[in-house]
Amino acid sequence: MTDNTIDETEIETTDTTLTLRRTFDASRERVWRAFTDPEELEQWFVPEGMTAEVRAHELEPGGEMSITWTDGENRIDNEGTYVEVVENERLVSAEETEAGELRLTYEFRDAEDGTEVVITQEFPEQVPDGAAEGWTGMLENLAEVLNEPMTGTPDEERSMSVNHVIEAPPKRVYEAFVDPDELAAWLPPEGFSGEIHEFHATEGGTFRMSFNADSEELEPYASTFHGTYEELVPGERIVYTEAFESDDPGMAGDMTTTVTFEQAPGGTEVTVRQAGIPEAIPPENANEGWTDSLENLADIVEEA
Repeated sequence: MTDNTIDETEIETTDTTLTLRRTFDASRERVWRAFTDPEELEQWFVPEGMTAEVRAHELEPGGEMSITWTDGENRIDNEGTYVEVVENERLVSAEETEAGELRLTYEFRDAEDGTEVVITQEFPEQVPDGAAEGWTGMLENLAEVLNEPMTGTPDEERSMSVNHVIEAPPKRVYEAFVDPDELAAWLPPEGFSGEIHEFHATEGGTFRMSFNADSEELEPYASTFHGTYEELVPGERIVYTEAFESDDPGMAGDMTTTVTFEQAPGGTEVTVRQAGIPEAIPPENANEGWTDSLENLADIVEEA
């Protein structure tokens, strides 16, 4: 085993394992967000001289992970599956390579000065030359991201993004968004059923819908909302605004939801980005709700 330190990162290597440790002046929740928010990942999880694009990010065991690095001439695809997801504590992914499985484990630990992140990368063969230096550079990027003040607009701060690959063509997946019967069947998250009151799927058209609770326990979370379709590009993109019908000030304000459909190996990559989430709804809850909804959507369109 070899020990080394580059900048503020402690490094240990064996023939097939690379372990890095670094403490960041930020809470575990803040650091976790930097590892799990697609927009923040694109800022720091990328080698020098390249840009990153998160193409899939299904943050659940068995969920797909795909991040592409490009520099104009070269392209590197990092594709794998999440094996373990323990919020604010542990994140494990696995990627199949020609040589075998490449496993990556992130651990988040409380430290006196903030949060210690332990990264363990297990290779099917010897640790590649330059791997430690590459990680060190990315962790420097991460430190810069974490040190930046949260100066975004309220909409930027109260936003979320979720991806899901569905085994159906983009045209079929898009249709399930603009068919009122199918939308009412798949959009409500677990524990709720949908009711369409008004539905005009044209640009400038309006809709109104309710999520009705399936049990008394969930009744306080039932909701009615209405909105307007701003953009509809069949098989490619949907943009709409919506607002809850509630007397609660914490539920006030307009949300903007953007849905894109991209051809992917085996089907369609659906990406949902939502901004302007009301104060009463934690963005992580919105993420969980949309994850449920997209799983429901897959059940419907993959059966066809």
